[in-house]
Amino acid sequence: MNAARSIDEGRLRGSADRLRQEFDRWLEALWSQGERAMDAIGIRPDAVPVDIFERENAIVVRANVPGLSGHDLDVTLAGHMLTLKGEFPAGPGQAGETAHQTERPTGMFQRAIPLPAGVDPETIQAECRNGVLEITVSKLVREQARQIPVRSATWGEPQPPGE
Repeated sequence: MNAARSIDEGRLRGSADRLRQEFDRWLEALWSQGERAMDAIGIRPDAVPVDIFERENAIVVRANVPGLSGHDLDVTLAGHMLTLKGEFPAGPGQAGETAHQTERPTGMFQRAIPLPAGVDPETIQAECRNGVLEITVSKLVREQARQIPVRSATWGEPQPPGE
């Protein structure tokens, strides 16, 4: 019984060591890469929320930017890093008002979003409508999925020539 308990403790200790190593790796990435690393693992609480979708021939990024129009936004693509910049205006306050709760974003923001490899920067398009920024960038032709035909055969039977 002691041997079984010793094995379980050894496994637990090994799991804890692996978890500590992974946590150390994340902290090192945060320290060395700053905002890019925080964006990549999704832990920036002040970041503009985004959804990233992959279509057959394009990558689509949608970002919530309430109250902003296309003129208020700066979108750049450098390599595979898409960067969104802008500024949320301060809400209208009336003289003599005291804020009890403020949750709406205000001030400057910047969000760096790593895109999957294989996008064509010449095809990027951006549109802002009803507080949602949609960015579409085509995949390179070699990155687009293609259907592969699969032949049917029975094991041990010779295949006719050309199949």
